[in-house]
Amino acid sequence: MPQHPVIRAHLGLLLYAVLISTSFPIAAFMGQGFSPLWTTWGRFAIASLGFILLLARFRQLNWPGWRSVGRFALISLPMTSFFLLMFFAGETASALAMGSLTTLVPLLSCLLGWLVSRMAPHPARILALCLGVAAALWVLTEGELAMLMQGGWPVGNSLYVIGCVLMGGYPLVLKALHRGEPMLTVTGWSLITGTGWLTLALLLVQPHWEWPTLAQSGAILWLATATTMLTFFLFQSASLVVGGSSANAYSLLSPALVLVINTLQGKPWPSLWVLPAVVLIVISLLMLLQLDRRR
Repeated sequence: MPQHPVIRAHLGLLLYAVLISTSFPIAAFMGQGFSPLWTTWGRFAIASLGFILLLARFRQLNWPGWRSVGRFALISLPMTSFFLLMFFAGETASALAMGSLTTLVPLLSCLLGWLVSRMAPHPARILALCLGVAAALWVLTEGELAMLMQGGWPVGNSLYVIGCVLMGGYPLVLKALHRGEPMLTVTGWSLITGTGWLTLALLLVQPHWEWPTLAQSGAILWLATATTMLTFFLFQSASLVVGGSSANAYSLLSPALVLVINTLQGKPWPSLWVLPAVVLIVISLLMLLQLDRRR
């Protein structure tokens, strides 16, 4: 039946959202015990190697020329900076805080697109995105929004917000610099050039190698394969079916999924006062999906 590809796409996006949500507890874990710069470099280096093998497998591993490499390097800057700031933020920000603040990305992307294209988004879309952000902050503070102004906002949160702004601008950068190459090529070379940026930063800032522990090595491997390579395929394949806007909307589920992950790790579940906010997150997601379906 024709609905089957759509159902598979949404199930794939649910898995995508779960995998992405695992990166926030890992960022908090790694940020407190290992260099954020080395963590991000390891993630990008392993993912780059994986994409080199994939590009070779599909006969797309060709030297694109220095001009194209420069374009890919510019495309990779927002993404590379976002993930680097995530691990710097993990030194003081909690997994739940980062998962909640991630809901800013679709809203920022929508607003930045509005500023650039001068085409106002549908008011219902802005409403749904704002509801998602408000619900995420409700989850983060358990309804006590005043605590954000009373020492409940560590510097890691601010660093992560900067990263969210950069990631919100990523679609605009990609649209401006994309020249019709397959997304496998774009992502592969973005990761390769991103690894180049990180290598340069390491040489300038932190040239001495740090050996990760076994647990840290496993975390980096998971980040490279599950939350980078696998999520790329899930996101891209689903976007072709339901559209990029609907696919991006699944990031609104991050706060609720981080709550579940924290519970599975043995951390106490917050008060029942957060449940209405979780319901509101789901409602905002359904609103966005319905808007995209009508469009």
